[in-house]
Amino acid sequence: MRQRPLLRAAMIPFAATALAVAAPVFAAGTSASGRQAVLAVIDQTFAAMVRHDAAAMRALLVPGAVFAVRKPDGTIRMERDEDFLQALATGKGEWRERIWSPKVLLGDGLAQVWAPYDFHLDGAFSHCGIDSFSLVRDGSGQWRISGIAYNAQTTGCPTDPKTRARSMATPGAKS
Repeated sequence: MRQRPLLRAAMIPFAATALAVAAPVFAAGTSASGRQAVLAVIDQTFAAMVRHDAAAMRALLVPGAVFAVRKPDGTIRMERDEDFLQALATGKGEWRERIWSPKVLLGDGLAQVWAPYDFHLDGAFSHCGIDSFSLVRDGSGQWRISGIAYNAQTTGCPTDPKTRARSMATPGAKS
């Protein structure tokens, strides 16, 4: 197949412009302190889940935050923050969620965290998948969750991600 040198040459300025525009976002995404602040909110989320602490969880959410779950059969369930908080407050058993190898993007008051996870109920494996957290920085400078999307599967999960897990909140941990 013959390449088109003019088309290729025309793409160079486009690619250079795209990189120049994206560079500040990627640079912000590498800020160690920004990354730590965002991941601290995720850790606090998991700690609140372990304690079934709806008040602590509410403080981490933007009012009206949404939750989207893609189930193994492909159906999608949407949940409002109030529904999740109610389920958390009245839920039974010990909820433990772990993430590892999180990818964090930061830029201009927005953050995205994407990571594999597993979930255990009363110490027994329940499911795994991918967590995707959307966060915004509020007027006081605090990162808060505006949405959580995740998929849930019971097969094809890592056999023992403990060595890679970032967060395994302990009962009674302070957020």
